[in-house]
Amino acid sequence: MPIVRDLIRIAVIGTTPGHRPASLQVHGDIAHIMTSMDVIDVLQQQFITAAQNDLMTRLTSGEIDTEAKKNKLIEAYINEL
Repeated sequence: MPIVRDLIRIAVIGTTPGHRPASLQVHGDIAHIMTSMDVIDVLQQQFITAAQNDLMTRLTSGEIDTEAKKNKLIEAYINEL
C-alpha cells in the first residue's frame, strides 16, 4: 500500500447540500492519472468516429472496391489506435 499512499496526497470528504451523501475528493498524482485516462478515452472515441467516417466515405466513393482493400484499411486503423 505505500505506493498508493504516495499517489494520493489528500483525500477530502466534501459536504453536499441537503441530505445527499458526502462526496470523496482525491487530490494528488492519482487524480492526474485518472484525468489522463478520461482524456485518452475521449481521444480514442474521436479517433474511432473519424475512422468510421473515413471508411464510409471511401466505400461510398468507390475507392475501396474489394474486401482485401477494406481489411487492409481497417488493419491500418487498428495499428494507429
